[in-house]
Amino acid sequence: MELDWLQTFVVAAETANFHKAAEILHLAQPTVSLHIQKLEQQLGIALFDRKGRQVRVSAAGRRYLPHAKRVLDTIETSREDMLRWRQGYEETVKIAVSPLVATTFLPRWIQHYSMEYPATEFAILVRESANLLQAVLTGECDLGFSRLAVNHPELDCIALYSDPIVLIAPADGSDFESPPVSASELFAEYPVFTHNHPEYWDALTVSLRRLYPDVRTMRISQVHVTIHWIVEKMGVSFLPASTVRRELLRGTVVEVPFQDFALPVAATYLLIRSGVTPMAVRTFSEYVQNYMHERAPGTVRK
Repeated sequence: MELDWLQTFVVAAETANFHKAAEILHLAQPTVSLHIQKLEQQLGIALFDRKGRQVRVSAAGRRYLPHAKRVLDTIETSREDMLRWRQGYEETVKIAVSPLVATTFLPRWIQHYSMEYPATEFAILVRESANLLQAVLTGECDLGFSRLAVNHPELDCIALYSDPIVLIAPADGSDFESPPVSASELFAEYPVFTHNHPEYWDALTVSLRRLYPDVRTMRISQVHVTIHWIVEKMGVSFLPASTVRRELLRGTVVEVPFQDFALPVAATYLLIRSGVTPMAVRTFSEYVQNYMHERAPGTVRK
């Protein structure tokens, strides 16, 4: 039995169309028909019901489809494993991570860790914080880095570092000796971009409207989009300090003093299944905790 026959069968069964299967597989349609015919001869049963030019997966074909997929998945998994081994990788750590962490601390963690443990490969799944819990619980990923704390009996949720929230505004290019613009002046000129972080915005918005009833707001669900729009002088926002560090250094945004009420502090959490975990996963999680503890004295640790 040829693997090409199985691949052709799977695509043809999922599309229920030999012509479309030929386009997807970059084959001539007679070749698709030949592959199906050879596979049917090998199995001794018809996988498709044919009526003129119309084809439909038969009952036998529907029963055989998951078997064919498993064979192909096994072949692909083994091929990937051998490729990783040939490249020098001995183990893989699968990480689910929020977009915020993926663009701030995660690259540093992996870069520094790989210097000490070059045989560890990483696979990264970027998801919103609210969707990371399931990825770790189901085993789709070994661990997660989330901006939301979770409470689940099968998981350890470890606070890695705290992140002060700061008011960020467009850089106006004015003289450094000029007095800083006030928050009230900003809110009169710009809308406030809200709900770009999953934890603190509901309470912060209530406090903001209590003092500034006429403040204009606009929801933007992604921090990197929020920052880009601030750079483009379209609004202001309250953001975790770590997310705007680069822009502050470049001078494309400015931090505005805000003392009207106490601003919240955001945190980043490591999510990992309780109990026995693979050595590489445990080693990397401990490395990240030690890394942040050494570089962020204010980090809260479990």
